[in-house]
Amino acid sequence: MTPFTYNPQAAMLREARLLRRKRVRNLVPAAPFVLPGLLLACVFVFYPMFFNIRISFSDYHIVERTITWAGLKNYLALFAETGDRLLLAVRNNFLYALVTTPFILLFGMVFAVMVNSLRRTQLFFRTCFYLPVITSWVIVGNVFAYMFNAGGAGLVNYLLKDVFGLLPEYVSWLNRTWTANLVIWLLGIWKNIGWAMVIYIAGLKGIPAELYEAGMLDGASRTQQFWHITVPLLKSTTFYVLVNMVIGSFGVFIQVMMLTSGNPRGTTSVLQYLLYDRSFNLFEFGQGAAIGLITAILVLLTTVVLNRVFRTEGGRME
Repeated sequence: MTPFTYNPQAAMLREARLLRRKRVRNLVPAAPFVLPGLLLACVFVFYPMFFNIRISFSDYHIVERTITWAGLKNYLALFAETGDRLLLAVRNNFLYALVTTPFILLFGMVFAVMVNSLRRTQLFFRTCFYLPVITSWVIVGNVFAYMFNAGGAGLVNYLLKDVFGLLPEYVSWLNRTWTANLVIWLLGIWKNIGWAMVIYIAGLKGIPAELYEAGMLDGASRTQQFWHITVPLLKSTTFYVLVNMVIGSFGVFIQVMMLTSGNPRGTTSVLQYLLYDRSFNLFEFGQGAAIGLITAILVLLTTVVLNRVFRTEGGRME
């Protein structure tokens, strides 16, 4: 009779095989629920993403349906033909994020605290603040185009010059670089405050009421409670809103197309409008795909920097 000898390596292999089989058995019941979502993600997310990368390095002719490898040709042509406009677009995207995000964070939090303190009319005010979020960008773009129209036909010019006398003459808001950018920023702030407010209200629900009661017993005013209780305990929510707003700033498109079309001379253009212009006006799909890839890289780098700056760990702020 052969004596039994214990082999640690063989035992570890057996345990690993048993563990793999157990994981497979656990996945089988979940497969009907996971596979449809995975299939949709492959069709509408992963395949378009990799196809866009392929187009950015190719000569793509949509009518002939031909794709020819071109290396860095599209990127070199993009910087050669639209170098200044590309830099202006990147600048405008970052300026949009730098200007709009602080106001969205501030007003979203303040309005959330105000609305959350109401008893009977909370639903009414939440609906009023959220209406701009669900309103079509095209509709609000046309409204802002009317409001900031040049001459006396524009509501803002009429109020500032004819009613209050604050301007010596009418301002061509949408035909000047910085005033046009200002209008785009105002539209972005107005449109997104309601979304930030709703997220902050959800965050406020997770703050124990006992903390505010303890603050009141210690003699803290509402302002002190806001700065020393509400703001610190909403750090994770603030980081979530911040990241979404910064990432969303790289998707700015409709308001630029509706208000300025990138004019004057591309100084109000953004990356997504430049992508649209190269792809669907000039049919340079390779360069449009290259702009899309550049945008994705900028979003990735910006997100990494934000995580480093705010010292996040596992998606939560320390």
